Amino acid sequence: MRFNVIGAGRLGKNIALALTNSGLARLAAVCNTTLDSAEQAIQQIGSGFAVPHLAELPKVNLTFITTPDDLISSIAEQLKEQVPTDSVIVHCSGVLSSAELMPLKTRGCHIASLHPLKAFSEGNLDQGAFMHCDCVIEGDELVVELLTPLFTKLGARIIPINAEGKAIYHAAAVIASNYLVTLAATAADLLQESGIEANLAQQMIVNLMTSSLNNVQQASEIKNALTGPLARGDLNTINRHLKALKNCFANELYRHAALATLPITDLDTTLKNALTVLLEKAV
Repeated sequence: MRFNVIGAGRLGKNIALALTNSGLARLAAVCNTTLDSAEQAIQQIGSGFAVPHLAELPKVNLTFITTPDDLISSIAEQLKEQVPTDSVIVHCSGVLSSAELMPLKTRGCHIASLHPLKAFSEGNLDQGAFMHCDCVIEGDELVVELLTPLFTKLGARIIPINAEGKAIYHAAAVIASNYLVTLAATAADLLQESGIEANLAQQMIVNLMTSSLNNVQQASEIKNALTGPLARGDLNTINRHLKALKNCFANELYRHAALATLPITDLDTTLKNALTVLLEKAV
């Protein structure tokens, strides 16, 4: 089976490398409006050729669209004039459903969306990028039946989802992945404000977050991994934190995060109410 990849970003390149190196499929071409990026991808993968325009893509059985979300619908409109009937088209947006590819379905193509729940690193490609990677899929049954064994052989776990649930699913992913970086950056800034050197601050935050994630992984329920002053109902410590946080953004982030955490604590109602009053001041 031959396939094309549209979009030479981290995800597109990792899909191309994984399928090519596994021998499960053969890369025909990578398309990217910036030809240099497509050529660099081909060099890294060691197969296929680079094209800057959709019209130059060869005819294949399977096409992955790994571009930014805003481009997917327009790409679908352009592709419908050139892709073979009965071919499989897959986009990799986390928030958009396969309905974005409906112009291709009306032409007789089979469509789906496949989103790997993973933050792919910048730089060198990872041949085992899909090992233990959760991939959420929805779309035509034929495509689901094609991609499930394909990505399972790459080490992924395929998780079906309803199209209506994708926006909530993706919001959850953004909170867990992207905003984890926000928390790390804010905490590191506060450590530096306390007098700790930047590189050391980053190491400390990574070590702490890693231990917390390990606790989450080992806990029978996520809420059981919670530690710290809020879990204990330590009003005085939390009040000292709020007074020490002169940075308005950090102070508000602390308050809102604590308020969001209160419902998963085992504190009694009286203590929860007292903490709510403290945390809602100036929010």
